[in-house]
Order: sequence, then C-alpha cells, then structure tokens
Amino acid sequence: MKPAQITIIKKDIKEIISSKQTMIPMIILPVIFAVILPIGLLFGAQFGMEGMNGMDQLIETFKESFGTHSDAQLIIEMTMNYMFPLLFLLIPVMTTSIIGAGSFVGEKERKTMESLLYTPITVKELFIAKIVGVAIPAYIITLISSMVFGIVMNVGGWIYFGKMIFPNLKWILLILWVCPAVTLLGLSFMVLVSAKAKTFQDAQQMSGMIILPIIFFLIGQMTGLFMLNEVILFGAGAFLYALDYFLMRNATKRFVPEKLV
Repeated sequence: MKPAQITIIKKDIKEIISSKQTMIPMIILPVIFAVILPIGLLFGAQFGMEGMNGMDQLIETFKESFGTHSDAQLIIEMTMNYMFPLLFLLIPVMTTSIIGAGSFVGEKERKTMESLLYTPITVKELFIAKIVGVAIPAYIITLISSMVFGIVMNVGGWIYFGKMIFPNLKWILLILWVCPAVTLLGLSFMVLVSAKAKTFQDAQQMSGMIILPIIFFLIGQMTGLFMLNEVILFGAGAFLYALDYFLMRNATKRFVPEKLV
C-alpha cells in the first residue's frame, strides 16, 4: 500500500475519533447490545418464561432439546444463541453506515474530496484507502463489543451454569466469518449510496434499509420459522461474500470523480 493511501487511512480514522457526530452513535449501539441487554437478560432470566409471549414455538423447541435445563438456563441459552447473534449483526451494519457516511459523503459535504483526487494516487487506490479506513474501525468496534458481550455472558454462565458459556462455535463463526462479510456489505452499500446522498444525514437514512433483512431473520427466529445454526451461518457468510464481490465491483465503477464531487 502506498504512503499516500496510508496517510488517507490515518486521516479518516483520526476524523472518526474526533467527530462527536460519529462517535456517539457508535458507542451507544454497542453498549446497548453488548452490555445493557445482556445484563437485562441475566437479571430477567430468574423470573422464568412469563411474559415471553410470541416466542411459544421457539420455547417449546428448546424445552424438547434441553429438557434438563431450568427455565432460567433455557432463556439464557435461547437468547444468547438465537436472538443475540442477529441483534449483534446490527453493530457492524450500523457502525459501517455511520463511519462510511462520514468518510464518503462527509468528504463531499465538506468539499474536501477534490483535494483527495489531486493526491498522487489513482482513483482505484483512493477507493481502496477509503474502504480500509472504514472497515478497520468498524470491525474493531465489533470485536471489542463481542469481547465485552462475552465477559457479561460468562459472568452469567458461572451464576446459572457453573461454567463459561461464551464463545461457542456459533459465535466464533458469527464474529470471524459472518461479521466481516456484513461489514463489507455495509461498505458496498454505503459507496453506492454516496453517489446519490448529498449530506451525512441523507446517507445514514438511505443506508438504514440494509437492516431490514436482519429484522426479517429476527422475526423468523422468534416465530420458530427456522433455527439459526452453524450450517446456516456458514452458508449465509458464503452468500454474503459472493454478494460483496458483485456489489464492490459495482461500487468501484461508481467511484468516479464526476460523482464524488
């Protein structure tokens, strides 16, 4: 990678860290999904299955599979392995859209993209630098969130199971295989959106559509339509990487000076 590309990457990361408009949403979402909701789960599990209407099919399936578990253990197993993985995918999606909006559309909004185009690198090299500058912090936030989530869940594991319960194979696949694919998907979508969006807020609103498939999967889980397992995660990751390839190729074609400025 050329020195000019590394300079652009460092510049983007520095701008992300120094921008409250970018940092506050990126902190709030992981705190909710990696800390507040898991702690709420661990406290709420002691009250049993009451109040969990709408998840009857999923509960019955779990009772058949884990008949020796207490209600509290069933709730923790069910939510940790079937609800939280899909919620967790919102972290790379949302962080990528927030960082990407600032990196791509923000340059257009601040009228600084023209100066980048005069740097001694090609448009393709600039595109790679911008992609790396967004992907690295977005994935680091996802990794840190998973570590914090794991600490919280393992505290609950010692309380309710007498052992550590995180990570398992499902979560390893999610974090190391699916989350990078989702990060690239969010990036590809953001580059496509940046050609039309004029402001940071416009880009965020348009990129919000990418969370709809995750919500549909979450509804499918809650209704017992399907059960998230390792095979589905591996297949979903492979599909997403293929989709990333085609979207990134399309995004590269749209990353042209006329549309950027």
